[in-house]
Amino acid sequence: MTTRKFFTVLGVVAVSALALAACRAEEQGRITNFEPGVYKGKKDTQISSAMVRELRQRSAYQGRTVTRSGGGSIISESTIDLDKLKSRARLQRRIR
Repeated sequence: MTTRKFFTVLGVVAVSALALAACRAEEQGRITNFEPGVYKGKKDTQISSAMVRELRQRSAYQGRTVTRSGGGSIISESTIDLDKLKSRARLQRRIR
């Protein structure tokens, strides 16, 4: 009977230790009470006007090369010589 009691106490201690170890430090203090439409995080920091200018320039580069069309994207400013591409395709078909 004492062996059974010993294993019961040992089991309770093991489960308690596991439960306490599962609470990591980075999870403490996080937001657990969510409200739809309400942001409870930290305030955004202000960025400099130079950073705003750089981000606008980067987005302009990204928007210039690809345009949306129906089901996907197409390259709008192509630098590919289509005649060279067609002749290369013809040569590849002959080799096989």
